[in-house]
Amino acid sequence: MKRGLRTFLIILLIAILGAAYYLTFIYHPSCTDVGCFQNAMKKCSHATYVNEEPEASWKYDIQRSKGGACAIDVTLLQAKEGELSLDKLTGYSMLCSYPVGIFSYPEKDLDACHGRLKEEIQSILIKKLHTHIIENLGNLSDNLNTFSQGITQP
Repeated sequence: MKRGLRTFLIILLIAILGAAYYLTFIYHPSCTDVGCFQNAMKKCSHATYVNEEPEASWKYDIQRSKGGACAIDVTLLQAKEGELSLDKLTGYSMLCSYPVGIFSYPEKDLDACHGRLKEEIQSILIKKLHTHIIENLGNLSDNLNTFSQGITQP
């Protein structure tokens, strides 16, 4: 009887430790609204949220708090519309870090992030900016010539 009780207690202890580990490190409850995600992000508690924007669907997975910062894994689930050509980036991720107590949509603040998704978004933005500059270079040159002629004439 004594041996059976000891075995039962050991199994119970292992089950409790396993459940605690699962709930602490593995289980990420899903938020169905932004309020739930906002509270989870401010507390840096494990949670997952899918943000359905008109231009894209983003998945946020709050990972952990380390050194006063909250780490959030951001994945582009689906590009819908817009000028950025995000459809090529579907499935890419980046890791963003925010101070505990702060709420922000990670894809709107790329300075707090690093990873392949951030690099690809920045690359697209740079290409678009370069194209815009080249397209407007003639107008800029005309404006500079007009400005410089106005300065040199008395």
